[in-house]
Amino acid sequence: MRVKLSVWKPYVKTLLIELLPWALLINQSKWDLWLFEGEKIVLQIPAGKTIIPPNFQEAFQIGIYWANTNTVHKSVAIKLVHNLTSPKWKDVDNEEVVTLDEEGFVEAEIKLGAFPGHQKLCQFCISSMVQRGIQILQIEDKTMIINNTSYHIYYRPQLCITKPQSGVEYLHIPESSAFSIYSSGEPHTVKSSSIPCWDFMADISQSTSEVFLLQKRIILSFSPGVGADSSHCWSLPMVVRQEFPRQSVAVPIGACNDSGFCSRAIALTYQEHLGVTYLTLSEDPTPRIIIHNRCSVSLLVKENMKDAPKFEVYCKKVPAECSVHHELYHQVSSYPDCKTKDMLPSILLKVVSPDELTNEWSDFVDINNQGTQIVFLTGFGYVYVDIAHRCSTIIITLAPEGRPGHTQIHLNRTQEQSVMCKIFISQSSLAVFDDITNHKMSSELLRLTMDYVYLNLSPVASYLRPLSHEFHGETTEDLLQFYNLQIYCGDLQLDNQLYNKSNFHFAVLMCQGEKNETIQWSKMNNLAVSNKDLEEYKEKCFIKLCITLSEEPNFLFHVNDLNFELKPARLYVEDTFVYYIKTLFDTYLPDSKVVSHSVKTSVISQTLPEQVREHAKALVNPVKLKKFAIQPVSLLVSIHASLKLYIASDHTPLSFSVFERGPIFTTARQLIHALAMHYAAGALFRAGWVVGSLDILGSPASLVRSIGNGIADFFRLPYEGLTRGPGAFVSGVSRGTTSFVRHISKGTLTSITNLATSLARNMDRLSLDEEHYNRQEEWRRQLPENLGEGLRQGLSRLGISLLGAIAGIVDQPMQNFQKTSEAQASAGHKAKGVISGVGKGIMGVFTKPIGGAAELVSQTGYGILHGAGLSQLPKQRYHPSDQHVDQAPNSHVKYVWKMLQSLGRPEVHMALDVVIVSGSGQEHEGCLLLTSEVLFVVSLSEDTQQQAFPVTEIECVKDSQQKNLLKVQLKQQRVPCESETDGGRERLSEQQYNRLVDYVTKTSYHLAPSTTSAQTQVIAAEPLPTTIKTYHYLIDPIFAQVFISKFMMVKNKALRKGFH
Repeated sequence: MRVKLSVWKPYVKTLLIELLPWALLINQSKWDLWLFEGEKIVLQIPAGKTIIPPNFQEAFQIGIYWANTNTVHKSVAIKLVHNLTSPKWKDVDNEEVVTLDEEGFVEAEIKLGAFPGHQKLCQFCISSMVQRGIQILQIEDKTMIINNTSYHIYYRPQLCITKPQSGVEYLHIPESSAFSIYSSGEPHTVKSSSIPCWDFMADISQSTSEVFLLQKRIILSFSPGVGADSSHCWSLPMVVRQEFPRQSVAVPIGACNDSGFCSRAIALTYQEHLGVTYLTLSEDPTPRIIIHNRCSVSLLVKENMKDAPKFEVYCKKVPAECSVHHELYHQVSSYPDCKTKDMLPSILLKVVSPDELTNEWSDFVDINNQGTQIVFLTGFGYVYVDIAHRCSTIIITLAPEGRPGHTQIHLNRTQEQSVMCKIFISQSSLAVFDDITNHKMSSELLRLTMDYVYLNLSPVASYLRPLSHEFHGETTEDLLQFYNLQIYCGDLQLDNQLYNKSNFHFAVLMCQGEKNETIQWSKMNNLAVSNKDLEEYKEKCFIKLCITLSEEPNFLFHVNDLNFELKPARLYVEDTFVYYIKTLFDTYLPDSKVVSHSVKTSVISQTLPEQVREHAKALVNPVKLKKFAIQPVSLLVSIHASLKLYIASDHTPLSFSVFERGPIFTTARQLIHALAMHYAAGALFRAGWVVGSLDILGSPASLVRSIGNGIADFFRLPYEGLTRGPGAFVSGVSRGTTSFVRHISKGTLTSITNLATSLARNMDRLSLDEEHYNRQEEWRRQLPENLGEGLRQGLSRLGISLLGAIAGIVDQPMQNFQKTSEAQASAGHKAKGVISGVGKGIMGVFTKPIGGAAELVSQTGYGILHGAGLSQLPKQRYHPSDQHVDQAPNSHVKYVWKMLQSLGRPEVHMALDVVIVSGSGQEHEGCLLLTSEVLFVVSLSEDTQQQAFPVTEIECVKDSQQKNLLKVQLKQQRVPCESETDGGRERLSEQQYNRLVDYVTKTSYHLAPSTTSAQTQVIAAEPLPTTIKTYHYLIDPIFAQVFISKFMMVKNKALRKGFH
């Protein structure tokens, strides 16, 4: 034990004496373990117990007592390395010793049994960690198996010799230990268990285990399957290796179910976490291959492999008139690779003969292409093999020639439902606000503006190939409905709405490269546009996205194909803005690391690590696409990096080739990695242009590119004119010469201007005057529009830089002295501050004039470029709209919580912001709250309820002349005096009277007419006169009709009219 002395509580003179163990040893395995130190037995640790071990003088071993041999079998020696808690070690002999660090883990194996075929291997993971000065040693089984299915699964872990061969027709399953794992009893929970041991197969001896590599494999079953002929109850073996993270195996279920399947697809995932291997069993939502055998004989399916496999591959047996799941070795070994084109190997078929005759394999069957093939099977005859691709699953249907019921031809597929949708949006804008930095105001950060967005969802008839005649009767009903979703965007721009408030360099982050202002978009406002205009619109769009969807059950859709195309774009990146936005966006997301401390330790220890659960979920549900393509992308990238040295690269051309993958069956992480590597390689190949576009070097690459474009136009335009005639040739010469001069002028001026700007920014940084630097940055954002304005701004900034250089000699020491005086620093700190200020002033004498001169050249260059129209930076589409908290609109929940509680359980059908118009013509803001029984009028300025109207007594109409005027008409009945009352008879209201007349009229047809009643004339009592009072409200015309429709629905429901 260790004795720890400490103060019990602050400000209390009480000594706390703690007796702490030097270590804790936890046995989390399923075995009762013995602990050895040398040849001496130290103690026994039962399964699931925790003890305090003695101080180890030597390396220790763990052992298991095996009753079959009446022997305790031991592991290798394990030596702890911890100078603080472990005692001094004795010298160890030259035996095999494994070192265990204080924060780490090691593996230990114990071999049980002495006779071949009756041996077992136990694997343990021994981990160490230090908590509050106590070393915690934990022993647990090396492999954990988790049942994430709803079935009770039996499994047999086995160890066998690696035999890399393929095409093994029959699987012999020797008797070995079988274990079971229960299904998840409760929702969202899984059952986990450790694998206690692995059985050595009978063909493994001491000599063979030393020569050949041993590999672990596991077989599954839904029944115990005990007996000599129980091989049909077990699945094919699955190899337990890290390089095969996901395997799908068909586990037999006995007799065929209602859907014709005699197996279930179970996915086994492999993960390692802190030395422990986790095997997760889940139902495979996307089997790779489904084989339907419509023949009267059982068949064998063999994979045609070109390369030697890494383990023993067995043929798949398909019983007669049954369907099974399958996965090829190629698919297992290539997961989760994301290749450009993944071609599957062909397969071969063979009839399973009941006698000892050996049939020959058929010809190769290609499963990469959809269609029907005919093969001849020895011992049976010709068989039709139909290949169909559904998402990521290959469906193989085998049917004999001339099978009855296959002669029907269905030319058209009956559609239960189909969806078609067309939407055109003239403009859409999405803004992101910041509510954290300033609690009194919500500031706009980013704004994404999209113009002329067209969405088209339509069914696809030609996506699937036509089925052959032999399979129409069986597979037509299983075909999926496919849809084509097309999204086109005419223009897109992402604005930096903080540009006017901060010293950021770019007002626009992303926009279209070359905008065509002459495009006529007005034709697209009519969805019934002609195909020619529609194709012209699609050709000129900035963004094109085409997605092929397949309709799943419950009206869900799955993505099959995805094609993305982007026209040339401009991208502006600034490191300071990226860091600022990243910091703000972290506040938008909830903290996922917060863990409830009320959970018991035992519950935490039994749950799986979060990393294991997430990884298994990603492996079981991969990304499935038939084709994924991103067309070639061309970008003009401008990057500004404010490091120790200001580095900028403006309008660097980057071109990326097409990215195309398919079919895709991989994890999201692997797909993102493939995307990142593709575009990183493309940027690396253009690294020369990036370096040549640096402003600090004068942008030589931009100059060369401009000169090259000018020379190309100088020869290209006259040549194109020459092919059309003399007049066009003269025009081509003129335009080519103009383009040549324009490009050379633009390239030269841009190079000089960028060099001067970079020099000026770096000189401002070297001046060490933060105030001067911020002032220059603020002025730099005001770009001149012509030469005169550029000269004026450049000369004024040169003059201010000269004055700042002279004044800085005195101003900098005074500022530092004032700061140290306000901080009440010592005399030494004050002297140090003054000396530092003198150094900054001297530095500014040299740097500020140089920066001012460079700024003069820079501003003059910008003035010439902007005045001649040679360079123009994109501008913001909208000014930032900041929202003050005191001007924010009321939430509709506020009315429910504070004003409508008296109604019991109020239901607000609609809350409409209006302007209340009083009788005298005064206007003030308000809100109309439409509930199931009452229409409330709330004043926003007073935050109180002003009026309440029963919905059955009012009418809501829109003014015929003024579209934004809503009228609420209240009908009030005149109260009669006592002389007008008719004794004790109750006077009916107008509504009651109308309902009574309607009832009498309808029922009078069922009564026989009488002479007395025919002679009597019924005179209806006139209803009381009513007065109508009208209230006026100004509203948005768009919401007027919606509110009236909602009101009529609520009123009819209150009057019990219609179906509600």
